[in-house]
Amino acid sequence: MRPVQGAAARGFTLIELLVVIAIIAILASILFPVFARARAKGRQAACASNMKQLATAIQMYANDADEFLPLWSLVGGSPTGGNPGGHPYTWDEQTYPYYRNKQIVVCPDNPFGGNNYRSYALPRYVSGVQLSRLPDDARIVLLFEKGQYVWGTWDDATGENFHQSHTCKGQPGYSEAPFHANGKNFAFIDGHVKWYTVGAGPFAEAFRPGAEPGACELPYLAPSGDWPPAE
Repeated sequence: MRPVQGAAARGFTLIELLVVIAIIAILASILFPVFARARAKGRQAACASNMKQLATAIQMYANDADEFLPLWSLVGGSPTGGNPGGHPYTWDEQTYPYYRNKQIVVCPDNPFGGNNYRSYALPRYVSGVQLSRLPDDARIVLLFEKGQYVWGTWDDATGENFHQSHTCKGQPGYSEAPFHANGKNFAFIDGHVKWYTVGAGPFAEAFRPGAEPGACELPYLAPSGDWPPAE
């Protein structure tokens, strides 16, 4: 005796397929930005980790150098005078024995060189200064994001303003987005790292009358300059 055949399988109608596709498209439009933001936060966290390791390396260097921070370059120079020539021996090269991995000087969000360009600068106002002369370790910037040159290069190894993003020859203003969600990471003398938008923190502070927001150097007046005043 033959088994009774069940009802024929019913397929999807065109309307049902279109509804499913529409739902998938809506979910994708919601989730993709979330994933993008998560990836961006991951890159920002990786950058902060780099800066933390570099800050620790600089502290170790200072401990072995009578508490003197490295000079941003052993050959000096200035934005107006340019590179004086010779091997620069920049801060990242001087402290290299303490971190031993050139990849940590590269921010994954640096738009200029992928996995090649140094992404951090040592401000002039802490270059070669003894730690005991600093008034407030938790408020003085040790490293900030700036750079479109490779490890050990004189150019972009330092900076005069925290809102400098890439090079002294073409300083982007506040209207141009920095590396991380309209902000950047900053490493401080005490070793902590913090992210600020362009309208807050070191981007916006001025510690002397008439100073430009974000300025970090007043030549020949160290250790006062634009450092935060002692509490």
